[in-house]
Amino acid sequence: MVEAIQYFNFPNANEALDFYEENFDAVITSKVLASDPMFEDGLEEMGMSQEDAESFIMNAEFEVLGQKFMVSTTWEKKEIDNSGANVTFVFNTSNQEDYDTVKQFYRKAIEAGCVADMEEGPTEWTEYFASFKDPFGVSWMISGE
Repeated sequence: MVEAIQYFNFPNANEALDFYEENFDAVITSKVLASDPMFEDGLEEMGMSQEDAESFIMNAEFEVLGQKFMVSTTWEKKEIDNSGANVTFVFNTSNQEDYDTVKQFYRKAIEAGCVADMEEGPTEWTEYFASFKDPFGVSWMISGE
């Protein structure tokens, strides 16, 4: 099986992971820091102190609504514009459990400070659609089929 996985880069990847875990009910499945022994000989080459390595995410994997995502910290914690990063969750509107799950996901995101681009509700193409932007610049959409 081949998968396409959204990969995020943030100058503050730990902060983003904490936000997703707290507000999107994300499950962090792995997290490798630059302080991992496999990188210890390369820290100087990377221009990174041991202290910086303790918070620098080389790669982490997490799940939201059962879907896998990856994330890492940008080199030198360089600012990055994530306005082009989009995630779309598609669900079957006939499945009431999924319907309730995505509605709860959207509402919790808005309560957490995400900004609605398009508030939840029916559209010309589906009976339920919603989109919002998180504090890290990523746009999230939910669309029923």
